[in-house]
Amino acid sequence: MTQFEHIIIPVLLLLALGQAANAQSTARQPYEGALHTYTCNGISVGAGYDFYITANADGSGRLDDGLTGEFDIINAKGIVVDDGLASTPIQWNTGASAHQYYVWLEATAPQGGCSNRINIQISPQINRFDLLSENIPVDNTTSCPAVASTDGFNPLASAYDAGSTTLKFIVRRINGTYNWSFVPVLSVDPSLNTGVSIVSIVGVNSGRLVADANSLYTVNGTDKEVTVTVAVKNVPGAMQDVKLLIKNQIESNTNLPDSNSANDTVNHRIEVMPIIEGLNGV
Repeated sequence: MTQFEHIIIPVLLLLALGQAANAQSTARQPYEGALHTYTCNGISVGAGYDFYITANADGSGRLDDGLTGEFDIINAKGIVVDDGLASTPIQWNTGASAHQYYVWLEATAPQGGCSNRINIQISPQINRFDLLSENIPVDNTTSCPAVASTDGFNPLASAYDAGSTTLKFIVRRINGTYNWSFVPVLSVDPSLNTGVSIVSIVGVNSGRLVADANSLYTVNGTDKEVTVTVAVKNVPGAMQDVKLLIKNQIESNTNLPDSNSANDTVNHRIEVMPIIEGLNGV
């Protein structure tokens, strides 16, 4: 076995280990839609390298990413510099889970010299990364308007204020360990109520999150869920349907999109608060 083979094979075995540790996209079992980087080390400095993919372990059935559409190899070719590394990101696309692939690295000595190559087997999976939203608890779909002083309710006739109702929702990640992001969109029907706001989004390890310029909140990967607290101005005489929609969901590192849009929206109904015109005495 050459030094090239001896150094690279343990690296590829390390990629294979830990596949069952978490339900997530990995380099050896990537989810459709994921981007993973494949790296070999210990390659002779100055060697040219070429990453490619075949359908078979013997190297036959070399695939063209432009024709198959099931993957995209980014920066497949290059020259090894002083660090002895060769790497390429590969995007695994829709349809990849229907096949197994072999990712090859071929290194060629300078000036048309001899070559060496190595491969790893790849088994793409259907994307299972999912972000969902739900009530707390999940079956808590209706409530009466809050009428506590802590919610701004003031029953004094001369200074009456209907106050606001505070609601809490969960946004939860299913499958994955990397940081994850989403944009929350809060709305209420009837839309005449403009007193609707997101008070906070908090994770146990992430703490209180702050949105970026695109209203995107990024959660620490160690948090599987965050609590979204919202405030809705009470409107006497009106039943209010509050909706929290999460969009632009993505997992960091892999760039995975959300796999199930059916659970992106959660609804909560605030029942009618009777109208009281005023209170007088004679």
